[in-house]
Amino acid sequence: MSGFGATVAIGVTIFVVFIATIIICFTCSCCCLYKMCCPQRPVVTNTTTTTVVHAPYPQPQPQPVAPSYP
Repeated sequence: MSGFGATVAIGVTIFVVFIATIIICFTCSCCCLYKMCCPQRPVVTNTTTTTVVHAPYPQPQPQPVAPSYP
């Protein structure tokens, strides 16, 4: 009967270690199960966009030309 008791003890120990690992993994933010089950928080970025409008350079006015006489 001592073999049966050792088998049960090993089984219970493995079960407790498995459950503890799952609980720790659900509470650790670097674990895959945590990332998969917990909703992701939205990333808030405070950036502003500046639009620069370039005005064309003013064109010089053409000089008035005196009418030419034949």
